[in-house]
Amino acid sequence: PRPCPLCDAVDHRPIAKHAAHHLVRCGACNMVFVGQAPTNEELFAYYAGYPVHDNVSPVTLRRYNELLDGFEQYRRTNRMIDVGCGAGIFLEEAAKRGWEVHGTEYGERALAACRSRNIRIIEGALDPSNYEPEGFDVVCSFEVIEHVPHPKAELERLASILRPGGAMYITTPNYRSLGHTLAGAGWSVVNYPEHLNYFTPRTLRRLGVTQRLRAVRVLTTGVSLMRLRFRHSDGSGGRVAAMASQEDLRQRLEVNPFLRFAKWSVNAVLNFTGLGDSMKGTFVKP
Repeated sequence: PRPCPLCDAVDHRPIAKHAAHHLVRCGACNMVFVGQAPTNEELFAYYAGYPVHDNVSPVTLRRYNELLDGFEQYRRTNRMIDVGCGAGIFLEEAAKRGWEVHGTEYGERALAACRSRNIRIIEGALDPSNYEPEGFDVVCSFEVIEHVPHPKAELERLASILRPGGAMYITTPNYRSLGHTLAGAGWSVVNYPEHLNYFTPRTLRRLGVTQRLRAVRVLTTGVSLMRLRFRHSDGSGGRVAAMASQEDLRQRLEVNPFLRFAKWSVNAVLNFTGLGDSMKGTFVKP
């Protein structure tokens, strides 16, 4: 049995609709997580075939650059790290702006992709001893915190290499999202042993508090139409079609002013209510 990864309590309450994935809710702090710790064999078997996405759409590149615009206010040392950086595409965009970029990742395919982009990459989990203490202006972690067995320890490592006044940027799925409500037991984000922690805006903020990080903003945006259409099906053809359909919609939302305003309005409501599928937290170290 796994203690609560947020408050260490052992008062677990099973979540019936996600029982097949061992989800429980903490009776002390309401954190949702996998109550049964996966074995190393389960993890190795699952991640052996984990995909590496070596290209992204123009829309995603635009979002990356908007995010980098916001990071300019934190630039002092000129150093940025992305922990779990995948193929390094975000860091490549940052390097074009003059940032000294670093990354960590698993797997030879991802490492080779990062090296081809001239990114300083270290294989494996973040080891703070590889870096100068408090040496980074910006520490990023995209869709990683839900995977790690001990998120508090992970956040402590991230915070140790972030300079005072620097920004930590974390993204993760929102368990309280509208997409989850609509998909119910078929919400594809719930997937053992891939995802072990399921945050909401409140529990993500509380995670930041464990390291005395100040939450500048925690946004919740978007509804994944691909997840709603495809849910838990494993058919690769249907998944590809759903992804293509979603990307086509993203492109049309970008170029049509009316649709762009509609998207902005929907995201404003989703963020105000805390119901967006994707959670984006910006924290500052005092």
